[in-house]
Order: sequence, then C-alpha cells, then structure tokens
Amino acid sequence: MNTVISTLQVWWDRWRLSVTGLVVAALAAWVSLMPSLLPRAWNYQGLVTGVSMLVGYGFGVALRALWRRVVAPRISLHPDVLAVGDRLLTFARLSAPYLLVVYLITATATAIRWQDQVSDLVESPRPPWADYMKIPWVALGTFVALLVAARVIRAGYRWLVRVVGHRFGMGEYTARLAGVMVVAMLALGIVQGVVPRLFFEGANRIFSSQNDEDLPNSRPPAAPERSGSPGSFVQFADLGLQGRRFVSGGLDAERLSELLGEDASEPIRAYAGLESAPSHDERSALVVAELERTRAWERETVVIAPTTGTGWINPNAAQAIELLSGGDVAIVGTQYSYLPSWISFLADREKAEAAGRSLIEAVVEWRDSLPPERPRPKLYVYGESLGTQAGEAAFSGIRDIRATVDGVLWLGPPNSNHIWHSLVERRDPGTPVTEPVYADGLLVRFSENPAEFRDDDTPWIPPHVLYVQHATDPVVWWTPDLLFNRPAWLAEPPGKGRHPGMVYMPVVTLFQVTADLGNAIGGSQGYGHLYDRQILDGWAAATGRAGWDDDEFERFARLHAIAMEQQDRG
Repeated sequence: MNTVISTLQVWWDRWRLSVTGLVVAALAAWVSLMPSLLPRAWNYQGLVTGVSMLVGYGFGVALRALWRRVVAPRISLHPDVLAVGDRLLTFARLSAPYLLVVYLITATATAIRWQDQVSDLVESPRPPWADYMKIPWVALGTFVALLVAARVIRAGYRWLVRVVGHRFGMGEYTARLAGVMVVAMLALGIVQGVVPRLFFEGANRIFSSQNDEDLPNSRPPAAPERSGSPGSFVQFADLGLQGRRFVSGGLDAERLSELLGEDASEPIRAYAGLESAPSHDERSALVVAELERTRAWERETVVIAPTTGTGWINPNAAQAIELLSGGDVAIVGTQYSYLPSWISFLADREKAEAAGRSLIEAVVEWRDSLPPERPRPKLYVYGESLGTQAGEAAFSGIRDIRATVDGVLWLGPPNSNHIWHSLVERRDPGTPVTEPVYADGLLVRFSENPAEFRDDDTPWIPPHVLYVQHATDPVVWWTPDLLFNRPAWLAEPPGKGRHPGMVYMPVVTLFQVTADLGNAIGGSQGYGHLYDRQILDGWAAATGRAGWDDDEFERFARLHAIAMEQQDRG
C-alpha cells in the first residue's frame, strides 16, 4: 500500500496538479454540458468540454495563488489543525484526478437529459447513449493535451528568463520582467492584428489552392446566358470553385419548362471571380458588362447576391427564384475572398462589405442608366449570413433600401449588421427580439418562418424587406457584449427551439454561444443557421407573389426538390 501511495506521490509531484484548479475544471465541465442553442455531436461536445476544463483549471490556479499570497498569510491556525489539514490535502491531491474522471462520467450521464431535450426542440435525432459516454474521454484527452501545451509554453518562458538573466547579467526579478515584456509584446501583436494577419495570410494561401480545384466533369457552360461561356467577358477558369459551380448549376430553360408545364426562359447567371479582375469595382464592372451582353434588361427580375466567404451562392436560393420566375431572372454575384465563411467573418468583414457595396451600386447604376425605350427590371437583393452584411453595406438605412430596390431577402444576419441591429433596437414596444415588429410591419418584417405570410393580407407596403432569423441561430445572437451583459433574447420567453433551461451567466454564455458558432449547422433545417426550408416562402414574401398559399407552396416545394435532385445528378 505504501508503495502505491509513494508511486502516486511521485506522479503527482512531477505533474504538480492543483487541487483547486481541478475542482474549478470540474465545475467548468459541468457548465459546458448545460443547455445551449443547439445540440452537439459527442466529439464536438468533448472538445468544448475539454477547453472549458482548461479555462476552469487556469482560473482555479489563479485563485489558489491569490489565496496563498494574500489571504493565507493573514490566517493563523493551531498546529494540530494544520496537521489534519495537511493530511486531508495530501489525500485530496492523490485522489483528485481519479475523482475528476468519475465526476466527468457521472456529469455526462446526468446531462444526457438536457442534450436529448435540446435535440427534440430542434427536431434533430437523439444520439445513442453510447455516443454520449464518449464525451468524458474526448474531454479528458483534450484537457490533458492543452494542459501539456500550456506547460510547454510555461517552460519556454522560464527558459527565456534564465537565458536573458545569464546572457545580460540580470537579476531574477529583472529577467522575469523582461520575459513579461516579451509576452506583452506578443499579446500586443495579437491585439493589433500582426499575428492574426499572419494566420489569415497563411489561410488565404491554403484556400486559394482549393479555389483552383476542378468540379467533377467541369466544363464551361454552353448557354450564352452564363458567365464563362463562349463569348463571355470572363473566363470560366477565373471564376473560382464556387463561381464555376454557380454558373454550371441550375436547370436550363428546357428542363424548367418540363417541370413547370409551361414555357420558361433561360436563366441568366453572371459572375466574376477573384481572378477575373484585381479589384471589387472592376469585378462589378465585369458583371454589369455580362448583364449587358445577355440583355438582362429584358428580364422581369434581376437578383443581386453578395456572396459569403469563398464566393458561395446558395444553390437552393438561386434555383428557387428561377423556378418562381419561370427562368425570367438574372442572378449576379462576385467573389471577394478565398477564405471560408467562418474565417471571413473574423478577417474579411470589411472586404465583404466593400465587395457588396461595389456590386450593388454598380448594378443599381446600370438599371438607372437604361434608356427609356428599354424595359426596367425589378431589382432584388438576396443574402445569407455574411452575405447579408455585404448587402447592408450598400445602404444607409431602411429608407435608402426602400428607395433603391424592389425587395430584399436576408437570411441569418450576423448580430454585427448595422441596419438589422438598428431596426431591432427600435422595435415596437412589447415585441420580442427574436421576432421583432418594426413600425407595425409596414416597412420591414422579421420572421422565424416566412410560411406565416402565406395568404397574409395584413398591410405591408412594397418594396418588401424581409429578415429571416432563427431563435437558435448563434450567428444572429453572438456578440462580444455577452461577456458581461444579459441579452434581451435571454431575458424573454424562449423563442422557437431554444431550451428554457438556457440562462444567462456572465462569461459562460459568451463561451457557450461561441461554441455554438462552430456548430451553427447542427440540428435540422429550420433551426440554427440552416435556412433552406424557408427560402421558397421567403422569396414569395420578398417579391410580393400573388396567390401564394399552402397549395402553391406544396407545388413549388415538390418542383424545387426535383430540380435540386436533377442538379445533383448533373
């Protein structure tokens, strides 16, 4: 027995784990398992819990250091009490890691009920019990790996202090101060963007190679109504991966006619990639030239679609408006980045806004400059996620939007959108932030599910501006203000799909919603950051389509499903 205890003592002394740190780490693990906006797969939840444990451990170590340096010296105890305390502390040191493992397994088993409830609320299948029980082991592995990495960094800092002290003949205090200055300079570099810039430049190089990848059976479109076709002002190879996918996708006039049972037009898809021209304005000018080349002024509708991240335009949204319009539509977009949306959200928001502003202003100017003898197409703006922020950048406010275009459909707007935020802040009294009402819904509307506008005869003055947002979408509700401020959406009754057990806790809620950002497309359609189910109703509402009811929706939903299946088959 003594040998076992001695072995454990040697192991513990080598690692020098803090009991206080482990206790707080255990509490942090429990908090990470509490209800949030969306269900998490076992592997992702394990990572989130492991990171939570490391943060909790660090906080516990800081508390312990504060106690020993500030509080403990002021307390005097009888030697017998100290002796008992030492024995209890020794037992706690030896048993804490094993108790932590048992606690993690027990906490996960207890939290299964919460996670199942969250899955049910967003209509997502419940994971099997066996998957849940993998969470503690992923969490422990993540925690240990991060703790080792942190200790390597600490060892490097101590080595730096020794080297600096020896090399320059500094005392220990001065050498430590020099080490702190180096760390402070590194932190300053992070804050001022030096380190992030290096990361984003590296990411840009990595994802730029993906931009050059070819699609299966990739070839330039033959129809002159598509960018990259023979006679187009842009080369198919320069459109980027997402641009090539966009101009190659969708049904042609023949297949649209077969589906609709009536003659359809050949849809126009105009696009310019990063390689098509060096600047936003030049790419926008290319798109306008494509509109002229394809005689887009003859179309009933032109849709401006500022893209997200890598230049992606949701194929479901593009196909939906082409079906609803019988192909009598031109859709335009430009690429502004190689980076996927989650990196673009961090690094390229200003670039996204500049690209969206340039594109919308160029197309609006083209429409306004059409000769009187030419027809004037209706102009709509569509955007999803970061694309909504790019679209908003072209306007000063709701009055400017209504004076410029004929309708707007924006899905899943980030919380940092200026116009969205302004409208939500000035919502009508008594309306919830998750489904706000502004000016009695006369000028702009917000909806969890635009199916509510079928057969709707309440006053809505054209042009229709529609935001679709889910109560469970972390992209919509994430903001740094969550750090210390309770948001209105957590002070109100829970919106559709949100667990009533999700409550505000300073710092913790910011961490929870940040973790949900990495899992924004968890759950099922109609929840989180998944909006495909709302696109048909959204387009019908934004365009003011007459006679849109349940029967019309069912008909076009069936046609849309067939069209997307045909696209997938090529």
